[in-house]
Amino acid sequence: MAHPSIKINTNVQATKRGLPNESDGGDVPADLGNCRLETGNTDNVPPFLCQSVSDIHEKFDDLEWIQRQRLADGMLSNDPAHPFALEGDPQVKARNRYVNVQAFANSRVHLQVPEGVCDFINASPIVLKDSVTQEARTYIATQGPKLGHLAHFWHMVLQESKDEAVIVMLTQTFEGGREKCSQYFPLDLEQATMILSDNESDPFVATEGSPDETPPNAGKVTLLESTFDEKSRSEVRKLELTMGSESKIVWHYLFAGWADYSKPEGSDRAALLELIQSSAAKAGPDNPRIVHCSAGVGRTGTFIALDHLLQELESGQLLQVDDPTVDPIFETVNQMRQQRMMMVYNEMQMQFIYEVLREQVDLKLGNLSVRAKDSPASNSDEPRSAKLAKLSAHNDYLPTSKPELEETTPAQIPSPSETSQSSSHE
Repeated sequence: MAHPSIKINTNVQATKRGLPNESDGGDVPADLGNCRLETGNTDNVPPFLCQSVSDIHEKFDDLEWIQRQRLADGMLSNDPAHPFALEGDPQVKARNRYVNVQAFANSRVHLQVPEGVCDFINASPIVLKDSVTQEARTYIATQGPKLGHLAHFWHMVLQESKDEAVIVMLTQTFEGGREKCSQYFPLDLEQATMILSDNESDPFVATEGSPDETPPNAGKVTLLESTFDEKSRSEVRKLELTMGSESKIVWHYLFAGWADYSKPEGSDRAALLELIQSSAAKAGPDNPRIVHCSAGVGRTGTFIALDHLLQELESGQLLQVDDPTVDPIFETVNQMRQQRMMMVYNEMQMQFIYEVLREQVDLKLGNLSVRAKDSPASNSDEPRSAKLAKLSAHNDYLPTSKPELEETTPAQIPSPSETSQSSSHE
């Protein structure tokens, strides 16, 4: 039985070569056009995992064009109910970490706040359905919490998760000398409690004596235990979140193997797969994992796509895809981008999903031999198979580049008078 293709209504007429102002780079070099994912045995491997570099390049290019058209359609509609409308309120813009990464107005988490108070947080519910049972796999993709708005993030965690919350953090707080995410949780038992209040300029409060000094109506996050899991290369913290009379246990995974503008290789890749499994087991069914990197679109989108597609592989559905026109990876990324812009931000991340899925299919089919040194705890960076021709291994080819995201600054946040003169979905 062929894998049922995900039906996607993009609400746009995307004619890829008919749109103006293309600026994202050129085509794949001609000599790499026939380079494929796998140079060895392709028996029983689904066609979508036997594509060439240029095939995947073109598909990512298609996704970019579709996204541009969606955003233009949302802006030109002048309709706040449009599925791709954006909010222009200055409070909304102030809560975004990056100027051009915002949750769609009609596909975002709404904070439960008093009437008249801004309920925006840059967080999007992501729903991907099992291809056979149609049961929903749920996630929340969000930006790295921003100083001055940490309480909003923790409010969302309390509001959107079940009995225990699970957070997967895929960025470090600082990378390349730039802040990627504010420090929103306690680091160690010496400063085990973080007070969440309106004044977040100094959110850390020492444990000793702090509970009695907590400001009225303020929340707090307390570190209960902290370990480092070698298999998933993650710092795992057990936290207690308290807001008012409510409290909740939160499991926080900080992954150490994925720098921005890169992809996990060797033991880091094995650790990422372990993180996907262990965080899913901790969350349990029907409890959305809260996943974030810095902008909440690149590494976050890649993680969620892999989680969903690896479950599809485990159930056997991906192995049944025999139609060369069906590509579950493209469909999954496209569906995620309907719910949150820019998910799987760059071409390298897109290629990474194909590589991981092909490798796991080969393991499942017995096309690769599993060696002891390739276990998740291994420090070896050697390829897992001599047959696997990684798409990024060619020195003369770089995927289509994309600009670094621009952080929001006070100067870029319009005043209320400026906002009133513009549409609400800019």
